Amino acid sequence: MIAFFPSLYKDELLYSALARYHKCSGNLNNKESALDLFEKRKAYIISDLTTDLEILFNKVKHFSISSINDWIDHHTLYNYYTNFISKEIKQKVRDNMLHSGGNNSLHYSTGQMAGIVKEPVYFRYCPNCLEEDIQMYGETYWRTYHQLPSVFICLKHSVLLEDSSILVRQGNSSFFYPNIENCLTNKNKCDTSKIDLELLQMFAIESYKLTNKNYEFDQLNLIEIYHFLLQREGYVKTNGTIDQRRLEEDFIKKFNINFLKLMQSKPSGVDGNCWLRAITRKHRKSFHPIRHLLFIHFLGESVDTINKYANKFYRPFGEGPYLCLNPAANHYLKPVITNLKVTRCSDTKRPVGTFTCTCGFVYSRRGPDKTPEDTMKMGRIRRFGDEWLNKLDLLIENDKLSYRACSRILKVDTNTIIKYSRQRKSKPINKENNIKCVPKQLWLDLIKQYPTLSKTELRKMNPSLYMRIYRNDKEWLKKNPPSAKANVVINKRVDWLKRDLQILDEVKKVVGDLSSREKPVRITVSSIGKNINQKALLEKKLNKLPNMKEYIENVKENITDFQKRRITWSIKQLKNEEIEVWKIMLKAGIKKRFYPELELEINKQIKNSKHPIRYKLYQEELRIIRH
Repeated sequence: MIAFFPSLYKDELLYSALARYHKCSGNLNNKESALDLFEKRKAYIISDLTTDLEILFNKVKHFSISSINDWIDHHTLYNYYTNFISKEIKQKVRDNMLHSGGNNSLHYSTGQMAGIVKEPVYFRYCPNCLEEDIQMYGETYWRTYHQLPSVFICLKHSVLLEDSSILVRQGNSSFFYPNIENCLTNKNKCDTSKIDLELLQMFAIESYKLTNKNYEFDQLNLIEIYHFLLQREGYVKTNGTIDQRRLEEDFIKKFNINFLKLMQSKPSGVDGNCWLRAITRKHRKSFHPIRHLLFIHFLGESVDTINKYANKFYRPFGEGPYLCLNPAANHYLKPVITNLKVTRCSDTKRPVGTFTCTCGFVYSRRGPDKTPEDTMKMGRIRRFGDEWLNKLDLLIENDKLSYRACSRILKVDTNTIIKYSRQRKSKPINKENNIKCVPKQLWLDLIKQYPTLSKTELRKMNPSLYMRIYRNDKEWLKKNPPSAKANVVINKRVDWLKRDLQILDEVKKVVGDLSSREKPVRITVSSIGKNINQKALLEKKLNKLPNMKEYIENVKENITDFQKRRITWSIKQLKNEEIEVWKIMLKAGIKKRFYPELELEINKQIKNSKHPIRYKLYQEELRIIRH
């Protein structure tokens, strides 16, 4: 039982408290302290993700210290490295920390070992914090967030962090606490002369939040959130793909090359190797927290706000139905439009919505809509429709209004009124009783013009005409449908027995050809299918061809049989050379891992051949293969 254990300071790394215990314990070496704390002399002490925490906690819990969960969440880098990985791996890392995670298994699980972003080589400290700590406590300590690869500035004093002379990775059972000697002897700091200090401050704050809070980001939700925000910012094309070239250009422009190099996250621009492209696609691997932080900040969010976009779909014009802006319609400024098509402006990259109403009125505007007033804006009128044109005729011919008065009522320019009124001068005026009759006649003419089309197909040709009749006289529409179109059924049945016998002859010829080739070719379903141009048929429908299936099962080769045939061919090819095992296997194209399995076959075939053999060398080679 140990006599004391130091209380942890705010933001102190648990490893730092262990080092302070070693300093005050009077133990002569690290192994004695490891035995005190972990009940073993060769404990593997990991500074960022400390393991064997249950053993340690049981040793020191009677000193009224914080809980073991508080250790993990606030005095290790557990949250920082696991907030963006799956829940299963996150739990596995936590379990390994509680018990024993081995020397590198934790860092493999979090992706640190395989990643390009590397941790700091030396423990880092703030010179102002060092001075304050010694004045206040008589000692100093390693702070958690100072050791993060995304933090280069002290949040308390806004000064750059400096390297100590203590390596982060020390090996087994090593305890090194900070002091004036190991901190002030190095004084290395990163070159940030060309980097905005406010940006460093912001990333230090985000990294600190990530270290001290379990955000429980879901990987599937995260990629959906990224796509939603990319759409909001205009990086998704009309076909649904992401404009990767423009995304990379804007990303580098926002952060600048020097900052991205400092964060070890400069995009490569090469598809397959570029982390920026990969993070916008399905996450087949984990990404370092730095890269998530960079991408989230680029999209205008933070670790606190990103989760509010979960399960959201990007609708630049809000939820439908949308307002009809046709002043000639009875439903003017009412939400009746359900037909919306969204495209992307080629100049501004902003979304463009085209709204089509059943009255025939079609208009468009650039989005996104940010206020209720935006929903009543109209960029361009694409089509006026019958109701608007009929209303114009009535205003001019019946009411005898001036062009300017018509423009005020129909909310368009006077020149537009003049243009459309002159176009319709020669057309008859649609009286009240005519309004209902003309569309029906047009519908009957459409049926007569296209007698083979169904009602749905005719409706697609003229949707506004169909909806006008549907709204005014649904019963008439039911009584006047287009003539029913007879469905012609074509018998496409296959005579599998006949096909089986026809193709079997071709297969036999191909098998004979493959067997007689000078250089061996393995006889498989795939190789046979390729040679008769029927690969898909043999791979997917072989069960329907019983004769062919039986024949192929008898003649196809497994890997071992094919390797034996290649060995025979290889020995024949080396007839003018002195035979050695490596030459045979090289010629046959057989990898070393198959040597033990083929040893007897090689031995048999070499002894049966009449070629000169260096038997001593051969026996030595076999001995090497066995061992």
